[in-house]
Amino acid sequence: PKVSILPIVAPMFLVYWYWVLDEVNGRWSDITTELAQRIFGHVVLAGLVALGVFFISAPYAFLDVGAFMGDLATQANMARSAGLWPFTIQYIDTPAFIYQIQQSSVWGLGLPLGIVAWASIPFTIAVAAFSGTNRRADLFLLAWVVPGFVFLETFEVHFLRYVFPLMPIMIIMGSRMLLWMVTAYRPLQVHLVNRSIDPARFLPGLAIAVVVLVVAATGFYALAFQRVYAEDHPAVTASQWINDNVPPGTAIVSDNHWDEFVPDLYSYNVWQFPVYDADTLDKMNALARELASSEYVVFYSSRPYTSVARDPERFPFSNRYYQGLFNGSLGYELDREFTNYPELLGVSFRDDAISRAGLQRPVALNPIANPVISLDLGYADDNVVGYDHPRVLLFKNSAHLTEGLISIRLKTNPQPQDGRKVGLLLLHDDLMAQQEGGTFSDIVDRDGWTNDVPVLAWLLVVELIYLVALPFTMFIFRPLPDRGIILARIFGLLAVSYVAWITVSLGWMEFSRWAVYLGLAVVAGLSGAALALKWQEITEFVKVRWRLLLLGEVLFLIAFLGFVLLRYANPDLWHPFRGGEKPMELAYLNAVVRSTTLPPFDPWFAGGLLNYYYWGYFVVSSVIRVTGILPTTSFNLAVPMFFALTITGAYSLVYNLTEGV
Repeated sequence: PKVSILPIVAPMFLVYWYWVLDEVNGRWSDITTELAQRIFGHVVLAGLVALGVFFISAPYAFLDVGAFMGDLATQANMARSAGLWPFTIQYIDTPAFIYQIQQSSVWGLGLPLGIVAWASIPFTIAVAAFSGTNRRADLFLLAWVVPGFVFLETFEVHFLRYVFPLMPIMIIMGSRMLLWMVTAYRPLQVHLVNRSIDPARFLPGLAIAVVVLVVAATGFYALAFQRVYAEDHPAVTASQWINDNVPPGTAIVSDNHWDEFVPDLYSYNVWQFPVYDADTLDKMNALARELASSEYVVFYSSRPYTSVARDPERFPFSNRYYQGLFNGSLGYELDREFTNYPELLGVSFRDDAISRAGLQRPVALNPIANPVISLDLGYADDNVVGYDHPRVLLFKNSAHLTEGLISIRLKTNPQPQDGRKVGLLLLHDDLMAQQEGGTFSDIVDRDGWTNDVPVLAWLLVVELIYLVALPFTMFIFRPLPDRGIILARIFGLLAVSYVAWITVSLGWMEFSRWAVYLGLAVVAGLSGAALALKWQEITEFVKVRWRLLLLGEVLFLIAFLGFVLLRYANPDLWHPFRGGEKPMELAYLNAVVRSTTLPPFDPWFAGGLLNYYYWGYFVVSSVIRVTGILPTTSFNLAVPMFFALTITGAYSLVYNLTEGV
């Protein structure tokens, strides 16, 4: 038993829900204490029966409850966090929902049955929502599949076997969808024929053909996979070839850490590469020594090289080893591979793990004969191929490189040549854009009027953003007693800055005052739409509660100007003895203001990008880009602004809480 059984609560709840509805004919007021006690008794009985079956099937859980709960917690942690155990590293960064849908469609159920099965879920939801016929049955099936699938996708580990309990129900819903398609096309055909649409007469036949195709393809899949067991296991075939062709005592590297072994290699000097151990220099030195002295490297399956490719930061040297092995730079060549793909009538269903690992596809010195039709269906989950038909690879030491040379190549991590980011360095195009994005004087006008009266200029921009955002803020905060009129200043600054940030981050435009103007225009458009929809409601509220609007404005100005006076009395941006963080913050602010692309450049590391959170600096930089005020002055205006926003935000919170009581 595992925690994955928990979604069974949903269909059980639905059963008792239906029972209650039937007993009271849908009238909740007719529920009696006697009825509630009777149904509760059945619930308790169901729980006791489940507990009894559990005791019979798993008595050890009761013999040592502590150990059982500990094992259960271990399994739960394993499922929730990919990478805690070696066999779960392969699931790091696999996309939730998409991975299981793709794997179960292609490999678990087969095409096109997999597509039909998953398409049946939204179909059944639509039928249950818009048709009263069989609604209870539809909801019962959905109560098993939907909560179960959502629950499973909260895990980071996506073993294909996790969704096996859902597949029978999905097949039932898919079959119902296909039958509905056949029956629905008949009245549609009559309707279209009456409108003199000639192709309509083919609709019923087309629907039946789809059903036949699904059934036939599923049968073909099943027979092809069944034929896997008509041949020897690839690992057994590889073992037989090695024993027949490789002299006893030959040194062999077995790359099967936390995996099955190629059997019957007792006559050979086999060393297992501990790929999942920490990537240390000692580990690489041992590998270099064994590669130099061995004649072959054998893989039981693709799990080692596909797994470590999912976590390159944890296994940088091991990934370098696989790259060198597969591209031949370590002196090894692929001698032969042993496979047993599902195949029927000359059609083979091939999986491809090498592409998923990002490795160069080696050409075998002794290639195997290909079937008439070979369908490459992409990566197959380890649950699909790992047990009964893995792809066994045998690499031969052709160049016999020295241990020293192999060691150097294992430890050398060449810079990628495909334009990917390297560490925290800016890409070449981004670096050029940053360097060519204009000078500091293009951004800040020292002699402009905004630097003559910076407090006024700053306030004008902040107030403009506030007024532009006010209608939209009142629209989305309608449930609040103050309708969000005090929060509008905070919301407006965040919204305008976010639009500018997202457009620059996506590379749609460079960071300039025009990006901020775009953000202002978007917020203005939303406010215009809000006014069009709720003009009377918004204007009536302002007329009635104008004192609240005025109070919020006065409170902001008093807090802002009061703190400006405080900064005016002590404008230094450093601690008199220890310096403090102000110089760092000013450096980051200058970097964000000066940046053309995002993330910003690092002011402390030439050619690098900023490895620090910078959203707050970006909000301030957006105002600076519009006003052109010097960053040193802007810093002393931003601190009072955040203080005033905090004061007004706190006032709005207290007001809404007290008015709402």
